[in-house]
Amino acid sequence: MTLNFPHKPEIRLENPPLNEVICQVRFPPILRIQKEDPSEYQELIRSRFPDFVVELGIKFRLPGLVSDEKLAAESQSKTYKFRTIDELTMVSLAVDFFALSANQYNHWEEFTNDLDLAYEAIQQVYRPAYATRIGLRYVNRFTLENTGLDSFEQVVDLFHPDLTVLLRSKAWSSPSEMISQLELIDNDAKLTIRTGCATKMEETFFLLDFDYFEKGKLEITNLLERLDCYHNVIYDAFRWCLRDESLVHFNPNSEEATK
Repeated sequence: MTLNFPHKPEIRLENPPLNEVICQVRFPPILRIQKEDPSEYQELIRSRFPDFVVELGIKFRLPGLVSDEKLAAESQSKTYKFRTIDELTMVSLAVDFFALSANQYNHWEEFTNDLDLAYEAIQQVYRPAYATRIGLRYVNRFTLENTGLDSFEQVVDLFHPDLTVLLRSKAWSSPSEMISQLELIDNDAKLTIRTGCATKMEETFFLLDFDYFEKGKLEITNLLERLDCYHNVIYDAFRWCLRDESLVHFNPNSEEATK
C-alpha cells in the first residue's frame, strides 16, 4: 500500500503554524557516548550550538504490596543537549540516538543545514554502523492567535472535512477534547497522522501532527536524501489536510503561491 496524497509544490509560509519539528535517528547503543563527555562532538557543532546541558533520565521503582522495599529512584542514561543561542533549535545526543528539534521553522533547507552539521559530527566521532529507526515529525498547532480568526469553529473550517467530522456532529457541541490517530503504511515506512483539539490555559487549539518513520537495519550514509523524501510525503499530507484557501492565514510567500 502506498500513499495517494496529491503532490503540490511547497509554498513557504511566513507565519507557519508549526509548534515543533523533530528528526530522530536511533542506532545500536554506543557505550562511548555514555562513558565519556562528548567534548569532541561538541567542538564540531559548538559554533552553531554553544549552549550545553545534561539531562538524566530517572526510573522509579515502586515498593511491592507485601515487601519491605521502599520507593526508590535509579539514574538512567544521560542525554546531552546542545542549543542555539536563541534556544529555538537543539541537538540531543544519547547512547542510542541523536535528534534535531526546532520550535521555529522558516524553511526545510535551514533545518537540513543544522541536521547535516549534527549528522556529519556523529559520523566523524562515533561512526554508527546503521540506524534502527529514522523518523521525521511535524507538530502543528492552530489557534485563534496564529490564524487571526474569531472563533474555534472558523479554525475547524480550515481543514479537510474528513479530519473534523467528530467536531461537526449535531449530537453535541463544543467538545472539550478530541484525539484521533491514523496509521498508514507507505512501502517500508509508516505515516502516523494525529489530529485533535484541546483547551489549555483557556485557549482552545487544533493539533495536526505528522510522524513519518522507518524501522530496521537502515543505511545511514544517505540520511539527508532519505529525509528529503520523508519531508515531501509529510508536506503533501499537510497540504491535503489544510484547504488551499486556508494558507492565506499564514502569510504565504506571494511569488511561490502564484507558481
